[in-house]
Amino acid sequence: MKQKRWLTIPQGSVFLLLMCSLFLFSGCASLNEREILSSSPCISNSWPHEKSDLQPDPDLTFGRLDNGLRYVLLAHDEPQKRVGMYLNVQAGSIQETEKQRGLAHYLEHMLFNGTTHYPPGTLVEYFQSIGMGFGADTNAHTGFDETVYKLLLPKGDRQMVDEGLLVLADYARGALLLEEEVNRERGIILAEKRSRDSVAARVRKKQMHFEFAGTRAAQRDPIGIEEVLLQAGSADLRTYYDAWYRPENMVVVVVGDMRVYDAEQLVVKHFSGLNPGSVQPECSELGRVAEKGTDVLYLHEPELGYTRISYGTVYNEQSTDNTKAWEQQQLHAYVAASILNNRLEKIARKPGSPFTSADVYSGVFLDTLGYATVTASTDNSRWREGLSVLRQAISQTMESGFTVSELERAKKEILAYLKKQQQTAKTRSSTKIAAEIIRKLNSNEVILSPAQELALYKPMLEAMTVVDAEQAFARLWKRERRLIQVVGTVDLGSDEEQAEEQILKVLADQSRVAALDWKDEQGLHFPYLQSPVTIGRVQERKSYDTIGVETVQLAGGVRINFKKTPYQRHQVQVAVHFGQGKLSEPAPGMAGLAESVVRESGVGGLTREQLNQVFAGTNVELGFKVGAESFSLTGTSLAEEFEMLLQLVYTQLHDPAFRKTAFEKSRERAGKMFDQIQNTVEGQGQLVGSKFLTGDNPFYTMANRTQVMDVQLHQVVEWLQPVFSAAPLEINVVGDIDQQNALALVQRYFGRENRSEHTLVQPTRVLFPQGQEFVHRVNSSIDKALVTVAWQTDDFWDIARTRRLNLLASVLGDRLRLKVREELGATYSPVVYNQSSRTHLRFGMLQSKLTVSPDQALAMAELVKEVAGELGKQGVEELELERALEPTLTSIRDMQRNNSYWLHAVMALSSRHPQQLQWPLSIVNDFQSITTRELKQLAALYLKPELAAEFVASSRR
Repeated sequence: MKQKRWLTIPQGSVFLLLMCSLFLFSGCASLNEREILSSSPCISNSWPHEKSDLQPDPDLTFGRLDNGLRYVLLAHDEPQKRVGMYLNVQAGSIQETEKQRGLAHYLEHMLFNGTTHYPPGTLVEYFQSIGMGFGADTNAHTGFDETVYKLLLPKGDRQMVDEGLLVLADYARGALLLEEEVNRERGIILAEKRSRDSVAARVRKKQMHFEFAGTRAAQRDPIGIEEVLLQAGSADLRTYYDAWYRPENMVVVVVGDMRVYDAEQLVVKHFSGLNPGSVQPECSELGRVAEKGTDVLYLHEPELGYTRISYGTVYNEQSTDNTKAWEQQQLHAYVAASILNNRLEKIARKPGSPFTSADVYSGVFLDTLGYATVTASTDNSRWREGLSVLRQAISQTMESGFTVSELERAKKEILAYLKKQQQTAKTRSSTKIAAEIIRKLNSNEVILSPAQELALYKPMLEAMTVVDAEQAFARLWKRERRLIQVVGTVDLGSDEEQAEEQILKVLADQSRVAALDWKDEQGLHFPYLQSPVTIGRVQERKSYDTIGVETVQLAGGVRINFKKTPYQRHQVQVAVHFGQGKLSEPAPGMAGLAESVVRESGVGGLTREQLNQVFAGTNVELGFKVGAESFSLTGTSLAEEFEMLLQLVYTQLHDPAFRKTAFEKSRERAGKMFDQIQNTVEGQGQLVGSKFLTGDNPFYTMANRTQVMDVQLHQVVEWLQPVFSAAPLEINVVGDIDQQNALALVQRYFGRENRSEHTLVQPTRVLFPQGQEFVHRVNSSIDKALVTVAWQTDDFWDIARTRRLNLLASVLGDRLRLKVREELGATYSPVVYNQSSRTHLRFGMLQSKLTVSPDQALAMAELVKEVAGELGKQGVEELELERALEPTLTSIRDMQRNNSYWLHAVMALSSRHPQQLQWPLSIVNDFQSITTRELKQLAALYLKPELAAEFVASSRR
């Protein structure tokens, strides 16, 4: 078990980058077969379970061909008729030499640009023609020690599986790597590098260099360096390809709605004839981190928009096999980290806390580099106090240990997660299962089923003592190495040595912080409100048999919409809609603050932290959102926890809390958010661009800093309190739960309401800047521009028109992909979407967004208008329509087997918009009936160049 499995890694931390990659140089060998000698000592041929006392998931089929290529197969029918197919190359940027930095990722791109059976320019079009979306269904990624290619096939019949495996076999050993294609792709590689560039990304790279100094990990960012990317040629890519894309260094993973027997035969057919290239892999030492001494990293980055402090350690770990004993050790370490994380969350929520959030994580990177850290976001004026608290948290835990109640809470949280995974195993997504298989293989972990994990970890947790947790914590923190970081907007002067002395002085002064109070509160009870004892009166009941929805109107202003589904086993989702949401916002900036205040306040009788403690050991989750035309409480739980979820909804509505501490924290976080976006083209595109494109209509624009900071807590209370207590409720329930019991529970808790409509707020007019251009200069050191070209379209309620506008956006996006990305190499990923308004009649926008070089911005805006204009003049080709339509139909079929679709797109607000209940009946046939003539007419009506508005957010450079 890896600690990262349950730990959420926050944005802005270097560990986000670390945990996104998989960790081990390992190959595999089949069950009950002799081990094939590897071509290189840094390529292994054994499966993790062959060196373990753990047995793998019995539903998996493992195999290995004579050439060393391994495969894992699993029949799984969710989503139906779809098959996830992956080529896992166990090599990434770590395997690059100094002269190859960035070539692993460059090569990943090149495999879409010409292989043995798919000449350049044909592969993406082939995928689209069979119903696969570029990016969503076919993609790849390169990490430190892996390169993984993904296909999500729209069908699982033998012919489709055959064609998919042919593509993967071409990836494996059929790359053409034509020089002209290498040169053509160079612009796209550099455009991707530009699009991913940010101050935060640059800080993460510097943190990598600092934390893992002395190792290759510090010097092998997967995106590479421009010196290599600008000069790379076909021969350079071929050298890496032949060295590392070897049968014995690759694993084919196939999970989905297919016959394993057929898939295994086809793997043999396509991969048994593959041979390694002539280049032998060069094994390089990863290196070792220093294990003694204290180092300080101070980075003054005003554009980062926040300050983050960290106190941590790194160490060298011995590579070990995945055994029961190892799993127990990792479990104990995870529990210890969880307890400390809970402690720091309590401190962060207290009035006067020196930080707004804090996190704890530990683990092993690339199999041999261990790390542990506590980190927090803090105010510039309080970084010293915050750093002292982090250090005190570690030392106090080392001295005083943990309590039994803390341990029991952590155990309950983990067991609840394991139980949910076991109960929902049959309806997990094939793609998630495949990703977990690959993660475990590349981390040298035995692949266990959720049932096996529960059987393994539950006894370990039950037997675990406080001493076990304390010993696990001590194993991490009794090390002599310390890494201290102060990064962000705080200015400690230009003299780096003096800045480091200031930081070290904070740590030397142990009297700065008193003992921290993080005890769990005893005697907490939930539910604490008296529950209704009688079921409310039903005024009307109606069944929509064609879509399986039941509606019940109760007296007192409560409407229930219910749908039983088998799509996510043992799970239920709830969405309660009320009021008018953002439409009724009294002043700009209140909606975002209100969401945060409600979430952070808990309920009247329990704070947020107390709620977390009470609900530890359950899978109950509930969130609050200010939507476009309603407020909503949206939650999820296991079916057996449904009543507890309803109790929480009932309490949130009848005893809401709007705490001053939550309001102050929310305002503080909002201020940091504005600090972060003021120096980015993306942030200014959201803040300034939205105002320009909607005539500064507050409904569609992001409130500015002044507007948000002017909001007072009493305004939030005066806005929300009446609708929480008196607005009519629409309660939507979807999931694998008995209808009679579910409806009876909802009627019991909400059948005695007395709610009535308030005066409806009418939306204000939106003024679109037709034919206008606005260039906004951003004070940023990152050299890029965000180009937005928009056209006014129409509202949502003519659903046939909206569907066609959405498909038109897909066609335009594909044309821009071919023109701006593939032909010109000017952008990495053009985005085009139509957003038709549900609240403002006759208003919608179709937008195109591109990240480009600043000196190309205006030219690219003109090109976008030209390409869009051609759709209205010359029309859409049948092949273009097919390439846009087939992936759309595939996604619709997937969507209709998802609870979220029925909850949010069909049932939610159907009491106000009953036509939504008819839309599922027509969606497939309507999309299938769309013609090129219809799309041309829409393009001619809406996408004329003179009707467009241009917004460019560009760095001053």
